[in-house]
Amino acid sequence: MRLAQKPLAAAVFALLLAVGTICASARPISFTADVAPLLQRRCVACHGPDKAKGHYRLDTFANLLKPGSSDKPPVVPGQPEASQLYRLLVEKNPDDRMPQDADPLAGTEVAVTGDWIASGAKFDGASRTAPLASFMPSPPHPAAPKRYAHAWPVTAMAFSTDGSQLITSGYHEIIFWNATNGVALRRMGGMPERIRALAWQPQGTLLAVAGGAPGRSGELFLIDLSRKTTPPALAVTGDEMLCVAFSPDGQRLAAGGTDKIVRVFTTKPGREVLKLDQHSDWVHGVGFSPDGQWLGSASRDRTARVYNSTNGASVSTYREHGAAVEFIAFLDDGKAVLTGGADRTVGVWDGMDGGHPRPISKSDTAVTAVKLGASTVFIALADGNVTQRALADGTETAAFNDHGGRVTVLAYHRETGRLAVGNHAGHVTVWDVEKVLKINGFEASPGLKKSAAR
Repeated sequence: MRLAQKPLAAAVFALLLAVGTICASARPISFTADVAPLLQRRCVACHGPDKAKGHYRLDTFANLLKPGSSDKPPVVPGQPEASQLYRLLVEKNPDDRMPQDADPLAGTEVAVTGDWIASGAKFDGASRTAPLASFMPSPPHPAAPKRYAHAWPVTAMAFSTDGSQLITSGYHEIIFWNATNGVALRRMGGMPERIRALAWQPQGTLLAVAGGAPGRSGELFLIDLSRKTTPPALAVTGDEMLCVAFSPDGQRLAAGGTDKIVRVFTTKPGREVLKLDQHSDWVHGVGFSPDGQWLGSASRDRTARVYNSTNGASVSTYREHGAAVEFIAFLDDGKAVLTGGADRTVGVWDGMDGGHPRPISKSDTAVTAVKLGASTVFIALADGNVTQRALADGTETAAFNDHGGRVTVLAYHRETGRLAVGNHAGHVTVWDVEKVLKINGFEASPGLKKSAAR
């Protein structure tokens, strides 16, 4: 970052504007509520972990205070005119003004920044090293459509604990269906624009919902279905949350997304207890071992990892996929791990040492979803077909085909032996796996002509 050549007049003007804001405001400016969301929206893309123009990062409060290549202090408490961050916001020369190659901050936004610095640049959060995205407020959610004019792709599904209900993603909502006849039972709004993952708490009443708006926000909700109200988001990030999974005892919840971080929460109370940042790209999948001791993650960085789920210690890393790893699950023995990726392969490897890979399938078309059974694995393909293969040797044991479009998500309920297949065209098909028999099919967008919802 370069020192502005003529900052003083502009700084004084903006400072006066900030002072006016102080007088008009009923409360002091808050870093976490006012400044951090502003910087996250307008500045972090060019001054964050992926890109740091001028060798300056402001993705955390601690980084915000460290000088960039100019060696000038970004923030001098009580002195906006001496703060490099502020001076570059009010610079008149567009070649020097920040943000570059974008519209300048609005006068009120500049005033907020100046006001905060002028009042002492105080930090009012829990951690100075927390990402600014963690201070983002939940974005507003419009009401879901009463009747869908067009089919909404099914991007997430989950069976209830007893298998009687199937929950699907919608536009700013989740929808509960009778798993046997496809009748809509309940709709819950106030959800993210796009829902990427759903998980029902084992033997419990909690439903985890992960999603967001691409490039704008990510959210993780933990909903108690025994209550009628939707709680605030458990976590808010700067981009989409992509995956979520409960521990087998239902007491912990793991989630990951486009910020490359794997987070672990307790469910009561909903509190973050682990943050794992070993991946260098999006986290597509997470899953616990059957005994809850281990936690696995799959990433677009072409690796899958296993951690101690209690303290986050790294156990192993699998690097044999030639492209993004998108699915992960532990086998029943708690040691072997199943992964699938954009290299069109699905295989098993040793989660304790990251070795001994054993292929299950290699497809000619993209693998779009993977779901683990007791001794088999269900693999969905871009051509709309689903194959069931034995974990022992990869032999195909059944095929579930003709889903009318690209399959986007699978859900499986072991006790009832039901497999649900959702596609990009918004259609859901439920199968009896043992009989390889369709139980029902319905449009998962309420109000569509073919919908079974009423």
